[in-house]
Amino acid sequence: MNHATQSHHSVVSELRLIEQETSLRILLAEDDGEMRRLLALVLRRDGHQVVEARDGGELLEALAWTLIEPGRQDFDLVMCEQSLPGVPGLTVLEGLRARDRTTPFILITGNAGIAARARRLDAFVLGRPFDVRAIRSVIRESADTRAPAND
Repeated sequence: MNHATQSHHSVVSELRLIEQETSLRILLAEDDGEMRRLLALVLRRDGHQVVEARDGGELLEALAWTLIEPGRQDFDLVMCEQSLPGVPGLTVLEGLRARDRTTPFILITGNAGIAARARRLDAFVLGRPFDVRAIRSVIRESADTRAPAND
């Protein structure tokens, strides 16, 4: 099989996986504007609804609204940068878990110690540097752990 045929089969396989996925409501917290736009673009192209937060304050506000506003849909997934201004991503994760919130959480960090702590809290870790394939892989993995919405 030549390189072009392999590439075609790889693209077709990737498209089939995307089509099989469920659309998720994702809270994306990233302070770097370019990185946030890139991540949001990838997530939206894969059919997900994305709410963006630029800092810890916006992230906490978005999470708070799901608690206090009747009928507000909860997030299926939180994707958060560790070094978010205002509140570190790991702190947000610890706060959610302390309140028995089991929302799948993806922490973006290159720090091995922080990554290990996040994993102990049942979070997924997206290490730097990463590519689109890594993003999609961790989204799929976290979606597989999500409880059905009608529980």
